[in-house]
Amino acid sequence: MEERKDRRPTLIDVVEARPAQTNDMLSGLLLEDAMIHNASHKMHNPVDKMAFLGFLAGVWVGFGGIAATSVAGGIPKAIRDEWPVLPRLGTAFFFPFALHFIILFGGELFTGNTMILSIGLWNRVIPVRRALLNLLIVYIANFFGCVLMSYIFSYQTDIFEAEPWRSFVQEIAYSKTRAHPWWVIFLKAIPANTLVCMAVMLGFAARDSAGKIVALWFPVVMFVLPSFEHAIANMYFVSNGLWHGADITFGWMMFNQSAAVLGNFVGGAIAIGTVEHAMNHWTSPLPWEEGHAVGTLAAADVESTRKAKENRPEAEKQQLRELTLTRTRSRAPSSPVQMRNGHALPA
Repeated sequence: MEERKDRRPTLIDVVEARPAQTNDMLSGLLLEDAMIHNASHKMHNPVDKMAFLGFLAGVWVGFGGIAATSVAGGIPKAIRDEWPVLPRLGTAFFFPFALHFIILFGGELFTGNTMILSIGLWNRVIPVRRALLNLLIVYIANFFGCVLMSYIFSYQTDIFEAEPWRSFVQEIAYSKTRAHPWWVIFLKAIPANTLVCMAVMLGFAARDSAGKIVALWFPVVMFVLPSFEHAIANMYFVSNGLWHGADITFGWMMFNQSAAVLGNFVGGAIAIGTVEHAMNHWTSPLPWEEGHAVGTLAAADVESTRKAKENRPEAEKQQLRELTLTRTRSRAPSSPVQMRNGHALPA
């Protein structure tokens, strides 16, 4: 790969120019480096492993959907009609655990990958063809995982056969397909994956399991409460409605998927992935007085600091490298899964 002309600041440049990262959080270029490492790791997965991890994520989404439906659908229909916020609160509280399982245990989620792979593409560390192949395989595997969960563990077990669950399952499926035109579903899908990818990024930023659980939970709650459209979640909820006699067809399910997938891609790849890259690599065409003070960190510009310290003795540079590694790795990953997924910077 041809070397980029614009030199990307190294980890040492960042630490010299900015205050040290705290032990429990990554931010800025350090967070982006962790995302790049994870994107590169995904490219080394063989196709069968991509499919397996995608299916596994679909299973976790199915478990989250079952738990959320059990609570929200258990509210009597008269109360649901009078207080429509109650089933949304029940769904919003329990559904985020699906993302907890995916991030903390393992799995490949199509919607989260749109952000991670876009960051890898912007930094030119992964090929476009391989990224598109990953998204396609993971999407199909997510679909099979969610649909099988809804058929085997929701429909065949009869857990939602009685009222008020059955009518709730039918209402959810109808509301996500025939209740809105295509462009409305598309628009509702953009903030859905924006918030999900924000949750994934905050999960990468947190260094311990408690921090990850909290960081992942709130953004997902925010997307569920307004009933935004998440393509993978809809695989479970719409197919569950199909099995339970909702007034829709498989074609309506694909109608929802076509709009939700495109909207989710915009939310993940552009609203989060591209914006995150722009924040760390902004190049302004506007004239700006050199050395202009902007807060207390103005003198700590990464590139100017690098140039000012190029003549630093080699022994001092080595000491700084050791200090940098100590700061960024002072808290080791709590499991091999975190190391595998890039939550710690590689040696």
